[in-house]
Amino acid sequence: MRALETAAGLEGFARRGAGSDSERRASKWLAAELTKAGREVAIEPFWCRPNWPLAHLWHVGLALAGSLVSVASAHAGAAMLLVALVSILADALTGVSPGRRLTPERASQNVVAIPPAQPGGDHNPVRLIITANYDAGRAGFAYRHSFRRASAAIRRAAFGLTLGWLGWLSLTIAALLALAILRIAGHHSEAIGAIQLAPTIVVVLALALLLELATADPGPAAGDNGTGVAIAMELARALDAAPPRHVAVELVLQGAGDTEGIGLRRYLSAHRNERKPADTIVLGVAACTAGAPRWWTSDGPLVPLRYARPLKALCAELASDEPGLGARSHTGRGAAPAFPARLFRRPAISVGCLDPQGIVPHSHRRDDVAAQIEPRALDAAVQFGLLLVDEIDAWLAENRRPQAVTPA
Repeated sequence: MRALETAAGLEGFARRGAGSDSERRASKWLAAELTKAGREVAIEPFWCRPNWPLAHLWHVGLALAGSLVSVASAHAGAAMLLVALVSILADALTGVSPGRRLTPERASQNVVAIPPAQPGGDHNPVRLIITANYDAGRAGFAYRHSFRRASAAIRRAAFGLTLGWLGWLSLTIAALLALAILRIAGHHSEAIGAIQLAPTIVVVLALALLLELATADPGPAAGDNGTGVAIAMELARALDAAPPRHVAVELVLQGAGDTEGIGLRRYLSAHRNERKPADTIVLGVAACTAGAPRWWTSDGPLVPLRYARPLKALCAELASDEPGLGARSHTGRGAAPAFPARLFRRPAISVGCLDPQGIVPHSHRRDDVAAQIEPRALDAAVQFGLLLVDEIDAWLAENRRPQAVTPA
């Protein structure tokens, strides 16, 4: 199967972390493959600081210092905690923060396959951007299967009404800041010290996990997200052979896209005048290593943002019409490939495959190799993706413009 070969080919670019030489070689290989398929391809380079664990390590370290200092000097401790909290929020929302500035700058690149001409199609089609990241994420202790399984179970028990990991970290630092403010107000009881112990321990554990992750090497990433890239390319090939009438399909393979989607952020920023909400839809393809198709209803490591309501409705309708696919909705609390489009207020939806526990098997682990990929999951993902594009095309035929797709 061609998709499996693509994922295995990406695995061959060992240690293809964001901004690495291996990532650059992978981008050239993907560009060559797309050119063979008949697409006009452009490689768009950009500068970035992709070591997000190191960036947040600085912020969490400052928060820990502030918690300890607040016992002796409440004013100084509160100031340090406030700076740490604001820095985390700024980094999550804009990608710019003091901690980020203290990380190395790297060159990465997006691989963009320009839509082919559509004889007989709509003269002013909506741009459908299919996107997935081809860089490899870090394989760290924080991604242990037991941790991710427990996190997924908590989300299910809470019916998806939970924050992302940055949201919980921010609340923890906010609690420490509130305790420091109480000290400033003159409260110095032993109870405050006892209450302060628990969030301080959480900050210490976060510091240890981030330190280990900041120094970890990239994994093979054949499944997450080599399979997402493979499915995105298969969708583009199939849609080139039978083009939809009302959308022009553009393929954006993101560099530096793991966890934060920096590549798509840079792409949407560079093309913000051409890719406006009124004529753009973003379809992100997450890992499809195993399991059944899923579509993301909301996502985000800080405060979850909802994906476009009409696109979610189309996915639900498709799942009802095609019960054999076993497709279901999923509430994510990370950053699936289309999530940056939500930050830019573009209509977007992310799809992928998850196992029955709601996680991607082997993600960010040393055993995330092509041998672990289930071909049936790839087949189901391609089928679901093509049917979804058909639904989007039919919806546009009736509504003509995606203004109503804009998330409510």
